[in-house]
Amino acid sequence: MLKPTGIALMALLTLTACGKPDKPAASDEGSGVSSSSIADQGAQILSCETPVARSATAAQLLQAFAGKAREETVPGPEGTTESAVVLYPDDPARKVVVTFWDEAKTQVADVRIGRGAVQWSGAGNIRIGSALKAVEAANGKAFDLYGFDWDYGGYAADFKGGTLGMMSGDCVLSLRFAPPESHTGQLTSDIVGDTQVASSNPNMQALQPVIVEMSVGWPSPSAAVE
Repeated sequence: MLKPTGIALMALLTLTACGKPDKPAASDEGSGVSSSSIADQGAQILSCETPVARSATAAQLLQAFAGKAREETVPGPEGTTESAVVLYPDDPARKVVVTFWDEAKTQVADVRIGRGAVQWSGAGNIRIGSALKAVEAANGKAFDLYGFDWDYGGYAADFKGGTLGMMSGDCVLSLRFAPPESHTGQLTSDIVGDTQVASSNPNMQALQPVIVEMSVGWPSPSAAVE
């Protein structure tokens, strides 16, 4: 099973001759990040450092976002569920789901926003609801995404060396697209199923799918990088 960012991580690893150390770097304070470095500072930017840094633990998040965070069971890959820390759980426009690689919740896996979380923006000012053309512009070129109508349908598969594949920091950006709500017809066979489709595909261009999920994430600390 893959987490959402796992798809993007696989693409990144194939382009990386030698990986960075998997273990998160120790903080200057020796006990992870401080509350001030992970607490909401008013900026609604999703990046490698905000609103959650890789070194954050569940306990630190619950303290830093006191009254604005709680632990919940959330949907996971392929019909599974997983335990997460949810920031702003009662505010759909700001809701953020933080998942972890370990049961102790000390190793952040990904930081995810979904439908309705319109107050967040990512690299290139993309956000929930951004259309394909806007994402191509932010990336600086066309990219590949998976066909629709399966477990990993609509996920960006390869940014083709574009800007969105080179985040400032050590995280990887993951995007998921879906047909716009205005679309009522049937999807053409060349843009559905377990296959990579170029964003420049004429039928994909005509559809102009929109971002419905955006996340940043990191590989498992136990993952071996050849």
